[in-house]
Amino acid sequence: MSPHLVPLGGGWGLWRSFCVRAAGFPVDLLESLADPDLAALADAVGAGADDGAYRARFRHAERALARALHAAAADPRIREAVAWQNPAALDSGFDTLLRRDPETVSRTGRHRKTEALVTSYLHRYAAKNDTIGFFGPLRWARIDPEQPEPVRAVHDGTAGDRTLYLEGWALAALGRALAPPLRPWLVPRLLPLLGVDGNTLRVPSADPVPLDPVQAAVLRALRPGRTARQVVATVRADAGGDPDRVWAALDRLHADRRIEWTLEAAPDDLHPAATLRSVVATVDDPAVRAPALAALDRLTSAAATVTAARGDATAVRDALAGLGATFTDLTGAAPVRAAGQLYAGRTLVFEECRRPDSIRLGRAALDTLAAPLTLLLDSARWYTAAGAALYRRALRARYDQLAARRPGTPVPLADLWLAARDVLIDDPGPVVRPLTRALHHRWERLLAVGADDRRVRRRVADLRAAAAAVFPAGPPGWATAVQHSPDLMVAAPDLAAIVAGDVDWVLGELHPGYHTMRYASWVDCHPDPAALAGAMAADLPAAVVRIAATGSQGGSATRFSPRLLAPGHRRLVFAPDTCGHDPDHDLVVGDCDVVDTDGRLLVRRRSGGEGHDLVEVFADLVAANLMPHFRLLSPAPHLPRVTIDRLVVSRESWTVPAGDVDFAGDPDEARRFVRARSWANRLGLPRHVFLRCTGERKPVHVDLASLASVEVFCRAVRRARRAGGATAEVTVTEMLPDPGQLWLTDADGRRHSSELRFVAAPTTPV
Repeated sequence: MSPHLVPLGGGWGLWRSFCVRAAGFPVDLLESLADPDLAALADAVGAGADDGAYRARFRHAERALARALHAAAADPRIREAVAWQNPAALDSGFDTLLRRDPETVSRTGRHRKTEALVTSYLHRYAAKNDTIGFFGPLRWARIDPEQPEPVRAVHDGTAGDRTLYLEGWALAALGRALAPPLRPWLVPRLLPLLGVDGNTLRVPSADPVPLDPVQAAVLRALRPGRTARQVVATVRADAGGDPDRVWAALDRLHADRRIEWTLEAAPDDLHPAATLRSVVATVDDPAVRAPALAALDRLTSAAATVTAARGDATAVRDALAGLGATFTDLTGAAPVRAAGQLYAGRTLVFEECRRPDSIRLGRAALDTLAAPLTLLLDSARWYTAAGAALYRRALRARYDQLAARRPGTPVPLADLWLAARDVLIDDPGPVVRPLTRALHHRWERLLAVGADDRRVRRRVADLRAAAAAVFPAGPPGWATAVQHSPDLMVAAPDLAAIVAGDVDWVLGELHPGYHTMRYASWVDCHPDPAALAGAMAADLPAAVVRIAATGSQGGSATRFSPRLLAPGHRRLVFAPDTCGHDPDHDLVVGDCDVVDTDGRLLVRRRSGGEGHDLVEVFADLVAANLMPHFRLLSPAPHLPRVTIDRLVVSRESWTVPAGDVDFAGDPDEARRFVRARSWANRLGLPRHVFLRCTGERKPVHVDLASLASVEVFCRAVRRARRAGGATAEVTVTEMLPDPGQLWLTDADGRRHSSELRFVAAPTTPV
């Protein structure tokens, strides 16, 4: 067994390195927003009691809430967190609240909207396990099987190392703005969906495009690292001719979107400004070089003012505004992309904070986790194999359609890429839904969940034989699907309870066939990134194909670009902004064909070399499509909490039509709170839940004993109604661990919500 793994049993092991994602603020921050006594009185009114005592308490609760939110809005650390994430919210929410006297303010609908905005940020910072700046710090931790204690946690007591990064999309915009005078010194490259065949250009799903001889010579001369001046010299050396014609051919190819010809850095480059500077430094004309360097200096200097502003919300807000103004002045572009969307690398910079706390898990901590987790991992392996089979069938259908149009000739990979875009990118549902139904059916048969159950407890000893039958051992669906990433939480009131064995594990999500610790900035935070790369190489075969990082085409933020590629791994290059690849090693879509070899679809470069299984080439896309849908139980109006040994594999949840949450539109807040409590009691909801509505990508925390939190709840429901109409739904899931079961404390002893992000892999080669 590779030394980077700690054995679980059943042929599985966990990586020794794992991530701890925790809320940056303690959960007790939210307690001041709640009033359990008011909730109890509301319950009594809902049961038929007189509302006099409730109305009196409600007036008291209103003032207490106003004071609590006022204090939170003035907290320097909370304000700085908001300044980093959404500076406009300081003006539109936090400062608006501070300008009003909490003792006298009239809590109109407009004011409650402001309170809901502030409350939403507080809930995110104190109840969600994010990795985002100092208010969602990352901790790298280890499993130490030789450690006698189940858990050892040592708090460093410092805020941790904070690193500011410029987003790649911002530097790409600057590169495009600076490129025109720099182009003789820049490297032109053929767009990756195109291919050159003699004097014609291969275009996906279209007839070949004739090229004039100069254009064809230019495209044949393109090489990684070869500048435009060198391309012109190469063409002249090979064919002679007027250099102006060669330059004109380059210009025409760029204008026709045949080549990319800009100042660029790879989308996964965490330091793109330095990369662009190194390119500009090669320019031997001072009149061209100096303005470009000055522009880069202006942007990086503006970013440095943001770094220097740390600790002061107003200074951070002003510095970010200055950075945005500088960016717009240099590029003519807005300083935010994908406005109104979440989780898209929207702003110009992001910050990672690595907490140096020392957290170690001993062997004893895994004893109650190992057996039930291996059942889940076995089912995840089956899930990837079944998913790969469905994708093979879907891709075969697309291939056969294309092959029928040109019998006897290979199908260009670019044609299949476009023909299969629906199932690979746009709408994978038709492929994924049958798989998820099969997964649910197998688990539901295995667990024997009753329609009226609220708590289902099963033992691994009773399930193991049946689980082996419904999830039989076999190879994973693709090479990288040997790895699965479970997100797990520990439900225990403190470390002493864990030591005593009074602990439950809670599954947040399991990401089948996916490695969730390979993100660029996370790896950058690890004390030994080379060790992570070695672990990845030990798990995977040499000839793995990964999707090349892209910042365009809806690509993710720079921080979530994948890392940990082994030297033998190849990248599938398809996006216009993917640069720095080696066309002699990587698979560029426009340079490859798909061939049927003995009933197996293989991808081959036209220049020759080995063939690669088609599903292996698309494996990252397949994994991304399957990953969000790995759930043990079918959607239903009510799902019970399911526990196997000491691992909660499914939390209790309720799903209702948004239209049935009829109290959400009640304008009388006091009456609405009573109705909300009555509704929650009828369903049997706990006090702390997570809410997810139609149209929302991520759940939000709700405290049903808090006026402000119920306001957030109602606003989310009303948005869902507007977005989804009659089909809009509301899903409520119990918060587990609840605030009393949060074991991770800070140096001051305050509880923090947290999750442990692991990677599992087989202990023997597959």
